[in-house]
Amino acid sequence: MTIAPERIDGVEGWMVAYLADLLDIPATEVDATRPFDQFGLDSAAIVAFTSDLGRWLGVKLDMRLMVEQETIRDVAGFLKRTYGKAA
Repeated sequence: MTIAPERIDGVEGWMVAYLADLLDIPATEVDATRPFDQFGLDSAAIVAFTSDLGRWLGVKLDMRLMVEQETIRDVAGFLKRTYGKAA
């Protein structure tokens, strides 16, 4: 299965905006290279974040995604490698 290229390319921005909204901070304060555990998210927030991301992308994501991929940039790269358009 592939995800539309515009969605894959927009994953990092979507995640930054989502996290900024969740934490009620400006998006400019969300560093895509900062580990998720430094944002103070509990397990319920991580599960909801992963679920909402999967819904936005139109795929079912493993709930361990944001534990195994430590940053927004890591998640975006993983999704691009896994679901991006095959060459």
